[in-house]
Amino acid sequence: MNVMSVRIDDKKRKALKIISSAEGKSMDGIIADLIEKYIDEKKDALIDFSESENLKGIMKISESSFSEWDNGEDEIYDTL
Repeated sequence: MNVMSVRIDDKKRKALKIISSAEGKSMDGIIADLIEKYIDEKKDALIDFSESENLKGIMKISESSFSEWDNGEDEIYDTL
């Protein structure tokens, strides 16, 4: 597991510390739960982004297949 630093103002940190003590949880456990919930809420957007990136990758790979049509003589047809 990787380590990540998060900066929050002192009042919020103190409030989180009080809540974590009252619930018997660690502050990092609460933050990890919140991040997990946030990612779950955004899964559709994450999937859309992933599919978009895959499509870009596929298009990039296929560019070389169309290179035979890239020539200066045929540029006049680009505006048709």
